[in-house]
Order: sequence, then structure tokens, then C-alpha cells
Amino acid sequence: MNISSRCEYACRAIIELALNANSEQPVTALTIANKRNIPGKYLVHILIQLKRAGIVRSVRGAQGGYILCRPPGNISLLDIIEAIEGPIIDLQPIEGHADKDVAPIWKDVACEVSKVLKSYRVQDIIDNVHESDMYYI
Repeated sequence: MNISSRCEYACRAIIELALNANSEQPVTALTIANKRNIPGKYLVHILIQLKRAGIVRSVRGAQGGYILCRPPGNISLLDIIEAIEGPIIDLQPIEGHADKDVAPIWKDVACEVSKVLKSYRVQDIIDNVHESDMYYI
């Protein structure tokens, strides 16, 4: 399984928005792009997909930008990936009897991958970063 650059960039953008969630001030796409090293034009398309999925919302105007629609603890990596790529494993219908042999395995794989991705919340990622940044004496 490959994680596309779109998914990687979407996760970076959501983390940046989550870090600013308490301020309730919108974050511009340009700010996200600069802080998270994401190509700006690419990011705009990703933010549109995240908006359609109900993960972010946009605020218009001079002080506009993007904010999360839900708390970081209520957004999983699965939510982000499915917003960008669709289902984890999308089984294509294949004509014939032979597909019945492996189709259940692919469904199991998709279920397990989904469980793992659903278990990681954006808040968990932020908490892990803050823990690793701590300096102990």
C-alpha cells in the first residue's frame, strides 16, 4: 500500500490546523503551505476535498482561511485518507468464479488497515510530537 503525496500533504495540513484549533483564528492556505512545506496550488485542491468531506471549513475575507470543523480528537487518519483517496481498498468487480478465492482476503486486509488508521486521531499525533519535544533533566 502506498500513501500518496496528496494524503501526506492533507495530513500535514490538518495537523497545522489542529495546532491552531484553540485560537479559533482561520489559517491561510499560504501559511499552511509555508509551515508544512506543501506546494501552494496543490494544497488548495486538497483543502477543497477536505472541505467537501466536512473536515475543514473555509472563512472568507481579509482575515479568512481554514479551520477544523471538528476537534482534533474526533478526526482520524482514516477520515483524512478517505476524504482524499476514497476507500482504502476498492475491489474492482472481476467477471468469473475465480474472484471468490481472494476477494474475502482483500476485504479482511481493508478492514484491518481501516481499523489501524481509525485508531490514530489527529490529537494523538500532536500529543506524540509534544511528548518527543519535551526535554527531561
